[in-house]
Amino acid sequence: MNKKRIEANFGSIFKGVEAKVSKVSFIQDTATQITLNGNLDNLPLYVKIEEGIAEVAPYEYINAPFYIDADAETFAGVLNGEKDFTVAVAQGSITINGDAAQALVFCNTLFG
Repeated sequence: MNKKRIEANFGSIFKGVEAKVSKVSFIQDTATQITLNGNLDNLPLYVKIEEGIAEVAPYEYINAPFYIDADAETFAGVLNGEKDFTVAVAQGSITINGDAAQALVFCNTLFG
């Protein structure tokens, strides 16, 4: 069975993030806003983890402990397993701002 490819558009990335968070177990509550850059009008989505349950929603999350800003092409590549999240951060295609400890746990859980 072929996995559906995630495209570099908001709807596809949104569904990809929903699918990814549903497959992992988070050890701490947190929340983040992911802003996708590219030809997407910088649309944000938010991911909230509460009591191990993940919620993904298509809106801004003000006062998140950390924020992820990502090039849509790169983020789609990470979700497809074609690009490494850590390498994308090192190259500046993905940036993380805010609480480094929470961001590290979240990103290692989701992309590790």
